Amino acid sequence: MGDWKAWFSFSGRAARRQYWRTLLLLIGISFALSALGVIPGGQIIAMPFSLAANIAQWALVARRLHDLGRSGWWQVPAMALGMAAVLQVVSMGQSGIEARPDIAAAMLGAMFLSMAFVVVIGVVRGDPGPNRWGPPPAR
Repeated sequence: MGDWKAWFSFSGRAARRQYWRTLLLLIGISFALSALGVIPGGQIIAMPFSLAANIAQWALVARRLHDLGRSGWWQVPAMALGMAAVLQVVSMGQSGIEARPDIAAAMLGAMFLSMAFVVVIGVVRGDPGPNRWGPPPAR
């Protein structure tokens, strides 16, 4: 996916190979931006790039769902579940996790389900023919 504008497009379809290549690149970018965030003043630099990486990931997942014949909106519950679980665990802190390991375990399970969604849509074969989101992508 050499065209940067295409990274932010929510229309069309994404093949499995394209999905995994782009997703792994976006994960690498996210890790680099996280490392930049620990440098004084780095968060200010990293914030707009993190937002751009998140939008690109949402667009990628939407295009992958389109290849599976599903609306991109299917990602909202999975992503919301994962984000809510992460926020809950972070807000609990170490002492909260130690005090309520049952809640922490449930939140880890929720994070796992959110990640499983991302993996499953990357493994399942897309529609072989055209669908309402366009012709099949180059495989």
